[in-house]
Amino acid sequence: MLSKQTYVGRLIIAGVCVLSCACGGSTGSAVGTVTLGVDRVSAPLGAPLEFNIRFDLAPDLEPLTEDYRVLLHILGSDEELLWAEDHDPPLPTSQWRPNQTVEYQHRIQIPMYPYVGEALIAVGLYSYRTGERLPLAGQDLGQMAYQVGTIILAPQPESSFLVYESGWHSAEFATDGRNDWRWTTGRAVLSVRNPMADAVFSFELDARPDMFEEPQTLALVVGHETLYEAVLDSNERIYIRQEISRESLGADEFVELVLAVDQTFSPASRGGAPEDTRELGVRVFYSYFEAR
Repeated sequence: MLSKQTYVGRLIIAGVCVLSCACGGSTGSAVGTVTLGVDRVSAPLGAPLEFNIRFDLAPDLEPLTEDYRVLLHILGSDEELLWAEDHDPPLPTSQWRPNQTVEYQHRIQIPMYPYVGEALIAVGLYSYRTGERLPLAGQDLGQMAYQVGTIILAPQPESSFLVYESGWHSAEFATDGRNDWRWTTGRAVLSVRNPMADAVFSFELDARPDMFEEPQTLALVVGHETLYEAVLDSNERIYIRQEISRESLGADEFVELVLAVDQTFSPASRGGAPEDTRELGVRVFYSYFEAR
């Protein structure tokens, strides 16, 4: 559960309709209610954001015959789509049962979209295969997307601008454009303007434990202090949210955040492209620093 939740909407789920084209939906019985919570009411561009999504299913629920996706859209005040965070619920909808509560957390990173101000949050359920969508009893914003709340998108503060210093390779991008990342070397440095206040550093990465006899150890170091340490024994992505006290940040105008690993590898020496002689540590997908 989130430590702080702002419940911003409650909807009744009913019948069936379409995601992206005009189409009629069924008028079957409501399958339940959905409540969406968000961990803050205002967030700067680039920041992480956590939703708590809860479905309370009706006692007379007719079992769903396929697995629907959760539509989660962020829209401008003019109801135009800013970006989408559609996803599969952790428990497939074909396994949903009467009177059941399905609750989970879903974390996103706010993109650096050229928009600040109030944004609308809309939800829905739809079939990835056919586009068929479950209509909701609520404020329909069009195409059966229903408003469940709002959030204020604020400009990114200057103290959140991270500069890639030494120890980083060039950015790389997935072929579908959905992911980008940078590999570290053994010691990768980020610098940021000191906010002279407590702060939080959030980052997401993965590792290649298959490249080593023993897993790597990762450390986050600020100044002479190791604030976080972990053994990277899985190739799954991990998300770290590390609080940093004002005292740990020191009194200098700029602060260095160091990601260090005790082992690195080179693709060329591990069966990869022979010309790829880079020293690789971990692959970082996301990083964000903000004052508290």
